[in-house]
Amino acid sequence: MIYLFTFIPEKNLQKIEILSYTWPDVEYKTFKVIRYDYFIWIDSIKNAQNLRPILNAYNKITFKAIDPTDSIYLHFIKGFYVVPYWTDTVKNNLIIDSIKFFHNGNYKAFNYYTPGDTLIIVKFPFTINPNDSFRLEIYYHGITNRSGSSFGGGLDLKQNNIVYTDNEPFGLRRWLPSFDLPYEKPQIVDAKIKTKIGWKTIANGKLIDSIIEGNWITYHYRENYPIAPYLIVFASSNKFTIQTQTWNYNNISMPIYHYLDPNNNSPSLYLPNQLTIFSNKYGIYPFYDEKYAEVQIFEGFFGGAMENQTNTFTIATHYEILSAHELSHHWWGNMVTCATFKDIFINESFATYSEAVYDENNLGYGNYMGQIHGDINRYLNHGDYNKPIYNPGPSLSDVFDVNITYSKGSAVLHALRLLFRAIYNDSALGDNKFFQALKYYGNKRKFSYARVVDFENDIKEFLNSENKDTSIGYFFNQWIFKPGHPQFQFLISKNFNGSTYDLYIKVNQNQPNNWARFKIPKYPIRIKFSDNSQIDTTINIDSLPSQTFYFNFIKEPTTIIPDYPNHYIDQISVALIPENEFIYVKIKDNKLKLSIPRIGNYELKIYNSLGRIVLSKNLQINKNQIEMPLNLPKGIYFIEIKGNLNYKSKIINF
Repeated sequence: MIYLFTFIPEKNLQKIEILSYTWPDVEYKTFKVIRYDYFIWIDSIKNAQNLRPILNAYNKITFKAIDPTDSIYLHFIKGFYVVPYWTDTVKNNLIIDSIKFFHNGNYKAFNYYTPGDTLIIVKFPFTINPNDSFRLEIYYHGITNRSGSSFGGGLDLKQNNIVYTDNEPFGLRRWLPSFDLPYEKPQIVDAKIKTKIGWKTIANGKLIDSIIEGNWITYHYRENYPIAPYLIVFASSNKFTIQTQTWNYNNISMPIYHYLDPNNNSPSLYLPNQLTIFSNKYGIYPFYDEKYAEVQIFEGFFGGAMENQTNTFTIATHYEILSAHELSHHWWGNMVTCATFKDIFINESFATYSEAVYDENNLGYGNYMGQIHGDINRYLNHGDYNKPIYNPGPSLSDVFDVNITYSKGSAVLHALRLLFRAIYNDSALGDNKFFQALKYYGNKRKFSYARVVDFENDIKEFLNSENKDTSIGYFFNQWIFKPGHPQFQFLISKNFNGSTYDLYIKVNQNQPNNWARFKIPKYPIRIKFSDNSQIDTTINIDSLPSQTFYFNFIKEPTTIIPDYPNHYIDQISVALIPENEFIYVKIKDNKLKLSIPRIGNYELKIYNSLGRIVLSKNLQINKNQIEMPLNLPKGIYFIEIKGNLNYKSKIINF
């Protein structure tokens, strides 16, 4: 049975119009963040603003100089701040108590200032040499607060029975001094969270210990893998109930923790199977010597789920596909992180595609295609066609647009899988090599970051290692960097020539000029015949405004079904037209064969790849088909015919 998708949105965001914000690019820095050692002590009693104050906190940040360094900056929102990419206002009152600078283990005097209450800029008393380590310790206290969406709001101190953080895209700076851009991953994060006894706390990585001091308990966690800033989180509650599973994989045994609303007794029991499926397809779960946790944020959460490293935060635990999506992020988003939020394809498109991968390996290929068809239809029915996948727009709702970043991006990864089938000329082998290529990319970028162009280059590197054609830049340009999709018009004409039937299929690409002209090797079509039989075949669509394809059959063709069985994001029309509307061109054995159904005078020109005319000829057509020698070297040419009918196309002389 075909599994018809049930769509569960990961992030519920209304459309917000933001006109001027630019998502930060990867920038050159003279230093590298090595580790965070942070401590935060949260009061058990709310203040007059109905918030639990931060009684004491610090972040001790270890850096390494890459080049000579005399200053650095950190992100830290101390006070009022209007978020430029979303309808959100930060109303913090965080007071810096002190900042200390250590070089080679020794305290040094220095200067700092905090422009706009959003940055900490530190001026060192001397230039730090390359490869030297140094440390900044920032001590502070106060409250974090906001108005607007809870999405990515940082530390939530408002709720009655839970304290938690939610940081994507730039929420870490709202509660922790840090270098808060996704590409700057500390290698280690050591976290100590102090709360009232009776509150249970979970954070990234492994629990090291918990220490009781009077009426307080400090939970100590350590994440020993590089982690993007927006994934650094903790959650603490006096209501959590905890359940545990074990995932066994080869010689590995790893705990799965479920921190649940006390009214929920339904953890994601399918997680062990999902871990196994994704480990088989993408490589072993990257954090297998730590844990995986599902944490239910039962008060104040924005209504979806968030793939924090080793700790998925979710509003609900019983959506199987949502669980698969968040788990897969631990490969695509956490192990390999988008370099910038322009490159969100690296995270969300991969995780949405992984929903289909999970269904394929759990329930079969038909279920996989059910998910892909759902993604295609969601984009075609609801998407903004003029929005590209790369850098989709300035607002948070652009970056996390479910129709573009999620659905279209997933369908594009399916199209890449189909390209691998075409390159390897075999569906099963192509599928196998596609997943090998994803592993190659994952291993190369492991615990680092990637831009879309890095993914493109890694796929090309893999194909080169297989001695395959690497000229696939067009794929990424047409599907990811440019907006839109193919809008194909198929015009078919048939002619009985006395013994067989000629079938001409003209493909026009009618999409707007600012979209790409699409190239799709081995594009599938189904041809139907008058005796109710049918055949499935393919054509090679090139990035041209128009192409014509010729077939010959002993029985009468009646119609065609392009893109059967609906593999691509495309919009299609099919029409039968009279046979005298087509010019057909074929080259074989260095001979040019023309089929021009209207008599008259025509001008023929052939250009080489440099745009130079290599053949120019006037033709007087008084019969349907003519043949002439070419005498041209093998290669790619462009042909143009003008007259009562016009024709322009790329041809290959072989």
